[in-house]
Amino acid sequence: MSSVALKRVNGLTTWIVVLTAIVGVAGVASTLASRLAIGEARDFLADRIDEDAFLEAYAPSLLLGFVQGAATIALIVLTMIWMYRMAANHRALQRNGTWAPGWAIGGWFLPPGGLYIIPFLMFRELWKASDPTVPAGDERWKANRVSPVVTVWWLLYGVAPIPLAIASGLSDFSARTFGGNTETLAEVLDERFTITLITSLVAAVAAFAYIVMARQLSGRHRQLTGESAQFSAPAQPT
Repeated sequence: MSSVALKRVNGLTTWIVVLTAIVGVAGVASTLASRLAIGEARDFLADRIDEDAFLEAYAPSLLLGFVQGAATIALIVLTMIWMYRMAANHRALQRNGTWAPGWAIGGWFLPPGGLYIIPFLMFRELWKASDPTVPAGDERWKANRVSPVVTVWWLLYGVAPIPLAIASGLSDFSARTFGGNTETLAEVLDERFTITLITSLVAAVAAFAYIVMARQLSGRHRQLTGESAQFSAPAQPT
């Protein structure tokens, strides 16, 4: 193993798994909680109840949505740091590929849109370069196969939301995601619940796929860098 100081990823992986679980569960819970407020949404649109009564019924869904949003922001930041550390470790070990560590941040913001093609390609390369069975200086890691879970995660997270957003109506999707007036919110809740539920379930499955990918990729990387051995080594007598 190289004497170069390598960055640990185990702690980040743990937090990524926890936050991803929170995002997935909170998303489904928020959608199910909104189902309970559909009656109030219809009453509000028909002027049978006022805005405050509708928002009170919808408050649990809003709260869970806030938890999901906050966890998502934290997850995005930690994912960038995690990817950066792995890419930096690969560079330190002379496993130089296409995607430099800086792409772990910039790749999430570049087009095309929300497809996240660069993060997907970078995850594929990180998976290959984390192969602990290929000796240092050996370029055979570039020909490695990538676990299907990487592609499954990308299809669920980057591709599937696009037709779902189109199916729900881009204006309604924008209003629900970025905020609209109360009447628009009530209309979306009443008319688009089914597609909203499907979207939240797909997101939950994507979260599960990401947890699997994160754990497996981290395990490979920790074996490569020797971090696994550091954690499993018995304590030395003092």
